[in-house]
Amino acid sequence: MQRSTICLFIFAPILIHSLGQSADAQRLFVGLESSPAPPTRSTDLAGFPDVTWEDHFTFEVSGAAATPEGLLYLCNGAFTTDLYQSALEGPPQFLATISEDMSALAYGRGTLWGYSNYADPKGIYEIDPPTGEATLVLDVYTGTGYRFFALDFNPADDKLYGYTEYGTTGLYRIDIDSGEMTFIVGRIPATNGQGRGMAIGNNTVYLTATRGDDEIPYFAYDLMQGIGGEWVGFTNPYPEHHSTGGAAWIPDPSASVGEESSEAAAPALQLLALRPNPTFAATTIAFELGSPGSVEVGIFDPTGRRVALLVARDASAGGHTLEWTGHDSGGLRVPTGTYFVRVCAGGQTTARALTLLR
Repeated sequence: MQRSTICLFIFAPILIHSLGQSADAQRLFVGLESSPAPPTRSTDLAGFPDVTWEDHFTFEVSGAAATPEGLLYLCNGAFTTDLYQSALEGPPQFLATISEDMSALAYGRGTLWGYSNYADPKGIYEIDPPTGEATLVLDVYTGTGYRFFALDFNPADDKLYGYTEYGTTGLYRIDIDSGEMTFIVGRIPATNGQGRGMAIGNNTVYLTATRGDDEIPYFAYDLMQGIGGEWVGFTNPYPEHHSTGGAAWIPDPSASVGEESSEAAAPALQLLALRPNPTFAATTIAFELGSPGSVEVGIFDPTGRRVALLVARDASAGGHTLEWTGHDSGGLRVPTGTYFVRVCAGGQTTARALTLLR
């Protein structure tokens, strides 16, 4: 008797809060891509929208992201991007030169992500911090014109969010597994609609507008509003500057580290890597099971149609690898395009986008 595998997608709203919720251990961090660079700054959002900013180390910041432990990743450089690591006290330490330029950083699922505006294709990349190697995860530009210079990860719903002034301007929720991009709200209410840095904390998007010297504030959007809510302005920390920059939400380590540790103790399923991606022929799929059981690995096109079933069997706990050669279940080569590698095991499903080139 063949055992069946059940794949479930589960979403649960877990945070209810206000835009100005304050906690000393949580901070909104910002910096500018400007030369000479002003001090980086942070706030605990007390007194929102009239918040007070504190100075930190002086460093040029084009992109920023923070881990649950409060460690900052910072990047700078217009066409050749260098990656740094720092605590809030600084100073930043050089890690690597990233293989593609990066205009924004985000951190989630134990992964550092970045948006590249000059790579081909423009899109969201997974970055390996020790080496700087960047691997395409999602082409966000082709067919849409979106350029997510502002990007961050929201642990409340396990999604990336991006803001674009290109294509249809506004805030988007980005499902990195399926590639779906959902419009949330339009441009910020300012004479210049640019926003080039984003941080997400307590289920709220904080967007750094770029025209402080035009008296444009920073903006926040409470995601509990759903689609079509309102941006709320708050104090711009750089009122004298006409520049872009990066932002990061530094969470409360005492809370988030415990949550991360409990999840990491026995993950039911992890899709670790697709390499190479993009690929001209074959790609290796690496995944890990937290316990033995039935596993199913398939290739799907953007419409959700299964192109190929690679494996459907019982598997042991631990790491596994297999290869897809770019053929469908009938042995025919599939055309150039974006496909999704989907793994189901232990009542969970995870997926990643794969670009196939011919």
